[in-house]
Amino acid sequence: MKNLFFICCILVVLLNTAALASENPLAALATISDQPQLLAPGFINTGLATRDVTMTPDGREIYFCTNTSGYSHAFILVTRYVDGAWTDPEVTSFSGHPGFMDLEPAISPDGQQLFFYSTRPVTDGAQEAQDIWVVQRQGDHWGEPSNLGFPVNTEASEFFPSVTADGTLYFCRADPATRRHAIFRSRLVDGQYAKPEKLPAEVNSGASQFNAWVSPLEDRLIVPVAGHPDNLGGVDYWLCRRNADDSWHTPVNLGPTVNDGSGQSWSPYISPDGENFFFMSSRTVGPPISLPVSWSQLQHRHRTPGSGRPGIFVMKASFLDHLDQEAMVSETRPPVSAMNSVPYPDTAGRYWGQELPGLDPEIFAPGILSTGLRERDICLSPDGRFLLYGVMDLGLASVMLCQWTGESWTEPITAPWHRDDDFACIEPALSADGKTVYFQSTKAAPGQVQGRGWATQNIYRSNWQDEAWSEAEVLPAPITTDAAEYFPSLAADGTLYFSREDTLGGVAIWMAKPDGNGYHLPTRLPAEVNVSNNCYNAFVSSDQRLIILCVADHEENMGAADFWISVRPSGGTWTPAQNMGTTFNSSQSRAISASLSPDEKILFFSSNRKIETHGEKDKRMTRQDLLEIHTQPGMGSSNLWWVDAAVLTDFEH
Repeated sequence: MKNLFFICCILVVLLNTAALASENPLAALATISDQPQLLAPGFINTGLATRDVTMTPDGREIYFCTNTSGYSHAFILVTRYVDGAWTDPEVTSFSGHPGFMDLEPAISPDGQQLFFYSTRPVTDGAQEAQDIWVVQRQGDHWGEPSNLGFPVNTEASEFFPSVTADGTLYFCRADPATRRHAIFRSRLVDGQYAKPEKLPAEVNSGASQFNAWVSPLEDRLIVPVAGHPDNLGGVDYWLCRRNADDSWHTPVNLGPTVNDGSGQSWSPYISPDGENFFFMSSRTVGPPISLPVSWSQLQHRHRTPGSGRPGIFVMKASFLDHLDQEAMVSETRPPVSAMNSVPYPDTAGRYWGQELPGLDPEIFAPGILSTGLRERDICLSPDGRFLLYGVMDLGLASVMLCQWTGESWTEPITAPWHRDDDFACIEPALSADGKTVYFQSTKAAPGQVQGRGWATQNIYRSNWQDEAWSEAEVLPAPITTDAAEYFPSLAADGTLYFSREDTLGGVAIWMAKPDGNGYHLPTRLPAEVNVSNNCYNAFVSSDQRLIILCVADHEENMGAADFWISVRPSGGTWTPAQNMGTTFNSSQSRAISASLSPDEKILFFSSNRKIETHGEKDKRMTRQDLLEIHTQPGMGSSNLWWVDAAVLTDFEH
């Protein structure tokens, strides 16, 4: 009977494939070639992060996901092919609740079930979980979601379901202890899912595996793999072929056409007819960012698909049938028109028309310096002439600089000392006289081996000379080592505080006294400051009486990383650091950096804390809501905040 059932399932797949071949609705969205292209830009792909494709067997419904920055909102959308045209994408009937995430839909080969990942609570009033859910087809719509339950869902995190023709469920599970991810499989036996089995090393071939798509006939698997020695980027797509005896071939990397190293390689999918390969990538369509870049150009890119935010790409799947260990032909990017701009607001005033903050934190310069982009790391020059802050988004990691004219600030533009867009330039800090800027760069120092991505991190500096910033130079040894050094902060006497990866297996705050044009041997700050093995991005006051740092992996944290503070009485030692509490931290936010204004009356900080909109929790959200949120600050992306520095008084006693 089981074999008969499986044969029937195969017949259903073949019949659906034949029906899809007779008419190709996908052709109305894209002309698909052997090279990856962004799927339906402006229609499916927008400025929002877009991912996770699945289709009904007849190809007339496409489901996909969009999310705002930091996954503060993440929903499943659908577009339908009706009367020869695709309907405007809309949030599905079972998604759109702002209180939890819905991602990674997978339609069964017979089209009767849609599985998906959600953080919704299993029962009313319960805590959020990370589980796999399913909805059943009911005519032309879907029923209510139900949790798959044990043994598929456990106290661990389960996500990215994919289903074969006989109902076998493939999914990813994260080990709570090691934080590593692996692919599991659960057979459907008499209508119930059996105990999941972890797939062998041919599938789980790296340090972590994510989001595997399985073919309806279970003969091949495409899996994103991290930590594989043959990866071309941080996470690559790999192909695993399965034999009739349930053994697996050695996996094969999909090659540089797909794995171009741009990142966000997290969701593969092949259309029901087997013709088209969809995958998520953060590659840019057209030339990457070329420095310098202005604020208005960045805002335009923020609203434009294919500008470095995750998107859905599509290409012909035929290359998979011939894939071997030979490298594929590198991708040729299509030309794009010149970058347009979003007009920079005409706002006068020392603080862009804002009144000075009180004791409750507020977004700083909303819609101007704090937008839907990821902004961070702000500092002002002592003479008030320059304002610097960081943007780390759209494939760009750079310092933005604006200058005071006497009435208003000039439009921010990437800093002139960031001249090579092959490297990041972030985390600015100014010397006490404002004539030297220190920053972190991913460019190797002379004699170092240049690493990929963020593997290399050094501290550089540039000097203000003759009304211009000089060519940047790396700080000399003993500051610069083969370890990662970043996030400089300067005291009035020139003492340098910075983050360094160290031999204790984490990141800690270090300090070095000046020695002419260089520095004495750095010392690691004591355990009173380095309260965990993951302390970073510390700001020190000009008189070194207090230090504000970001701390991760601490049992007293409210979120993934919190702001902590340690103080030092005059001539004394550092007191045990303490969590800065709910004014700065929450379970939903992550600390990024902090700084004081030159007069130390204003505390700036960057965080992805979210502003709750009145009535939001009771509203089912639409795609238009997401598009509007995408350009607003305080909606889950990291932004700049400010507060009266008097809030620090309680910590100094």
